[in-house]
Amino acid sequence: MYDLTIIGGGPAGCRLAMLLAKDLDVIVIEEHERAGIPLQCAGLVSPKTVDSATKKSILLEIKDFVLHTPAGNRLELHSKGSKGVVIDRRKYDAALADKAADLGAEFIYNARATGVKERDGSVVVACRSDRHMKEMESSLMIGADGPRSIVRSGVTKKDFEILYRGAQFEGTDPSGSDGSVEMWIGNKTAPGFFAWKIPTGDAVRIGLCTKSDDSPISLLKNFTRKHFPDIDITGKQAGLIPVGPIGKLSKGRLALMGDAGGQTKPITGGGVFLGKRASEILAGSIDDAGVCPDALSLYERLYRDEFESQISRAWLVRKIINRLSDRKLEKAVEILSDEDIMRILERSGDIDDPTGLASALIPKAPRLLQFAPAVLRSLR
Repeated sequence: MYDLTIIGGGPAGCRLAMLLAKDLDVIVIEEHERAGIPLQCAGLVSPKTVDSATKKSILLEIKDFVLHTPAGNRLELHSKGSKGVVIDRRKYDAALADKAADLGAEFIYNARATGVKERDGSVVVACRSDRHMKEMESSLMIGADGPRSIVRSGVTKKDFEILYRGAQFEGTDPSGSDGSVEMWIGNKTAPGFFAWKIPTGDAVRIGLCTKSDDSPISLLKNFTRKHFPDIDITGKQAGLIPVGPIGKLSKGRLALMGDAGGQTKPITGGGVFLGKRASEILAGSIDDAGVCPDALSLYERLYRDEFESQISRAWLVRKIINRLSDRKLEKAVEILSDEDIMRILERSGDIDDPTGLASALIPKAPRLLQFAPAVLRSLR
């Protein structure tokens, strides 16, 4: 019997394995042939998401940002220091998996978990590998297996508040691409979310997410034809992004991390940093409480202590944004274009906690209160 079974070999699951493999018997079950595939990430993260184990995955540092409004206006931000880094998620995930394996974690690839059940004092997962069914037993089981998690139903029956659908193209643009990240908002471009251009150095990623019934691939094709007609597409990806307030993360001998637990930022949809912190908190909880259900309860409590306020604030802002018409979106960006406000954004902007700017912005831009007075006042 293992101490810990981790379902899902993404960044959260592999990091948890890396943190615990030296002292515990850990097995990771991953449905794909190796960690890091398929790519389902735009790859823009804050610098603190990268550490010594993953630093070789960095492709580019980002200092410049451009926001395109529905009417075609631009808001440009230029920072002196790095506000983000673009990573190769394949290398990022693989680096964590390799380090975990070196420390003793066992990996089973091309294996799909099909069912989870608890027994007295243990939990059992059934998985299919190479056309054969097998069962593995462990003291604890962690679902890090994405928004369609097989483990999630054992922890909570609650659906995600929003399940965004996204699509992305990778390729080269003969017209050239500078080192800025660009974002397009508007209900005709990406209803309920935004589209993006992220440079990687020698290539570019063009993508969008939507909560509408429209096909994200169709929306992306239309967007690409309009803004990047000469792009030479070399890769295509699609995926789901769960967004909402922090839900239940543990029950008995089961716990959730990463997309399986809805650990994404409601404004940007990014989840790599939250998954990193979740794995660190969970590993610390197991070190403190032992390999037992109490450790999972401790993990949930500590994760909430660190992120509940931030996520709740961001979720309120996301709901406000989703209600705005294109005309009101245009007005909001016009307000943010004030020179003093732009200096605050350039100096204090944080892609991991954009709502942290509220206390500084609202006194400088009280006109923002017109979009949701009571809610925005509560963010100060």
